[in-house]
Amino acid sequence: MNLLLVSIVGVRLAISSLSDTLVNVVVSASRQPVATQRLAIPVYAAKVKSSALMNTPELLSSVPGVFLQRTNQGGGSAFVRGLTGNQTLLVLDGIRFNNSTFRYGPNQYLNTIDPFSLDQIEVVRGSGSVQYGSDALTGVVHLISKKPSFGKKDWSGQILGRGISQGMELSGLAQVNFQSERNSFSIVAGKKTFGDITRGGGGSFQRPTGYEEQNLQLQYRAKLGNHWTLENLIQQNTQDHVPVYHKIQLENFALHEMTLQSYRRAFSRLLYQGDQSWMQSAELTASFQESLEQRALQKKGSATLRKEEDQVRTIGFIGQIKSEFIPGLHSMTGLEYYADGVRSSRHDISTKTTALRALYPDKSQYTSLSAFSLHEFAYRSWQVHAGLRYQHTSAFLPDTTVGNATISLGALVYDGGISFAISPQVTVFGSVSSGFRAPNLDDLGSLGIVDFRYEQPAYQLKPEYSLTKNVGFRVQSRRYRAESTAFHTSLTHLITRVKTAEISQGYPVYRKENVDQAYLYGFEWSQTLTLGEHFSIGNSISYVLGQNQTQNEPMRRIPPLNGNVSLNYQLAKGNIALLWNFADRQDRLSAGDKSDNRMNPGGTAGWGILQLQATYKMTPHIQLGMQGVNLGDVPYRMHGSGIDGMGRSFHLQIGYQW
Repeated sequence: MNLLLVSIVGVRLAISSLSDTLVNVVVSASRQPVATQRLAIPVYAAKVKSSALMNTPELLSSVPGVFLQRTNQGGGSAFVRGLTGNQTLLVLDGIRFNNSTFRYGPNQYLNTIDPFSLDQIEVVRGSGSVQYGSDALTGVVHLISKKPSFGKKDWSGQILGRGISQGMELSGLAQVNFQSERNSFSIVAGKKTFGDITRGGGGSFQRPTGYEEQNLQLQYRAKLGNHWTLENLIQQNTQDHVPVYHKIQLENFALHEMTLQSYRRAFSRLLYQGDQSWMQSAELTASFQESLEQRALQKKGSATLRKEEDQVRTIGFIGQIKSEFIPGLHSMTGLEYYADGVRSSRHDISTKTTALRALYPDKSQYTSLSAFSLHEFAYRSWQVHAGLRYQHTSAFLPDTTVGNATISLGALVYDGGISFAISPQVTVFGSVSSGFRAPNLDDLGSLGIVDFRYEQPAYQLKPEYSLTKNVGFRVQSRRYRAESTAFHTSLTHLITRVKTAEISQGYPVYRKENVDQAYLYGFEWSQTLTLGEHFSIGNSISYVLGQNQTQNEPMRRIPPLNGNVSLNYQLAKGNIALLWNFADRQDRLSAGDKSDNRMNPGGTAGWGILQLQATYKMTPHIQLGMQGVNLGDVPYRMHGSGIDGMGRSFHLQIGYQW
C-alpha cells in the first residue's frame, strides 16, 4: 500500500551520483543536439557527480526505467525496461561499446568503464536501433566523457582520495589539465582497491568479493582553423582477480575468478562546424577497442585448473553529416562500420596442459556496416522525429569442433514520433520505434559452461526484433519538472535457450533457437519540485511487466516495481541530500528464474534503503564528500543478483583542486 501511495504521488530526481538538475539538451535521441522539452521520445540525461561513485553501474541505480543487477562486486548490469546484456546497447562517446561476445543476461562490462572519466549520461528508453544499430531492443545507455576545455592559457589539476568503512574501498586519483585558445589536454590516473563487502542485517562479509583496479586516460583536443576541431582519446582500465561470488558459494568451486578483466580504447575524431545548408556540421571518427578477459576455474577437491581467455579487438569508423535544406528540418545522415576479431582459448592444467575447444571459435570475425538517416522537424508548437537504418552483419566462425560457418544477415528498422507543446511548459508526445539485435558470436558459436547451463553453437539464428510504442507528457518550468511515459513493446523471433535432455560436465545442455515471442509494458513517472532557493524534493517510480507468450510464463529476470524519494538542500558551500531507494517484491518468476541458483524460487523480497550524502567546500581548493549508505542496515538483494546489497557503511572522499 505504501508503494502504491508513492506511485500516486509519483516523481524523480536528486540522486546521489548524478547532479540535482537534469540536462536540457541531449544528443542520443537523434545523434545531434535537441532540447529535451520538445523530444518525441523519452530520454533521461544528467551530469555526473564524482562525490558518491564506487563504480559506473551505480550511476544508473536511480534512473527511471533502469534497474541494476549484480552477479558480483566486479559486475553490474543495467536492465532498461526489463532487458539487459546483449539486448540493451551501451554507447561510449558516440561509439558502440557492445561487441560480438556480449552475452545474454547480466554481464560485467559496464563496470570496466571508469566513472571518474564521465561527464554525462543519457538513457534513451524504447528506442535506439535507428540511432546506433543492433542490440537496442528496449533502449540505449550513452556514457559521455569529460573533455578538456579551450580558454585562456592555464594549468589545472586535482588529487582525489576515497575510502569506505571496514576496508571496502581505498581509491586514489590524480589529474593534470592544460588549456589554451587552440589546444588542450588532460591526463588522469587512478588506483582502486575494493575489499570484500558486507551485507545488511549484521555486517558479515561476503567473501570473496574484493579486487584491484587501475585506470589511465589521456585526451588531446586541437582547433584546426575556424571550422575544424580534432579530438583524441586513449584510455585503459584493468581489474585484477575479480571473484565470481555465487560460483564459489553455491557451485562447489574453490576458485572462480576473472584473473584479468581489461578494457582499452582509443579514438580520433575530426569535427566540422559550418554554416552551409548541406553541411552544417560533420564528423569523422576512427576508433579501436580491446576487451580482454582471463578466467581461472577450479572445483573443490579437483587437481585440474582450467584457464580461459577471450580477447576481442574492434575497429570502427563513423562518418555523418548534419544538414538543413529546409528551415526547421535538421537531418543527420551517415555510415558506420565495425569489425571484431576474436581470439579465444581454453586449457586444463594438471600434470599436463590440455588444449580444449574455447568458449568461442578462435580467430572468429564479426563485421557490421550500417547506413542511417535521422530527421528532426520543428514547426511552431510541433516537433516531428523520423529515422531509418539498414545494417548488414556478417560473421565467420572457423570451428574445428563442429565445422566452419559463414553468416550473412540484414535488418531494416525505423522510428517516428511527434510532440506538441500545449504551452511553453507542457508538452505531450508519442512515438513508434522498431529495434533489432543481430545474433552475435556468443549466440552463434559459444560452447561450454555459461552460468548454470552448458551451451552449444547455433549457426541458423536470425535477428531478434522489437516494436515499441510510447505516449507521455513533460512539464518543465523554473521550479517544477515532471515526465510520465507509458509504453508497450512487442518482441519477436527471440533467441531462446531450449533445454535438452543431455547433460555435459554436470550441467544441462541448452541449444538456441528463434522461437519465442513476448511483450513488455509499463510506465515511468518522475518529478522534482524546487521550494525556495535551497530546498528541492523529488522521487520516481518505474514498473515493467514482461510476458513470454510462447511459453505462457513471465519473462526472465523482470525487475519489480522500483523507485526513489529524495530531499535535497543546497548550502552556500555544499549540499545535503537524503535518498530512499526501494523495490517491491517480485514473485512473477519464469521457469528459468526458479532454476537459477542466485534467486529464491519463491521470489525476491521487497526492500527500502536510506542514504545520506553531504558535500562541503572547505576552502577554494579543498572539497569534502561524505555518504552514509543503507543507514538502517537492511538485508536486501537486487532481483536477479548473485550478491547481497551492501550493509551499513560510511564513505569519505577528499579532493584538492588547483
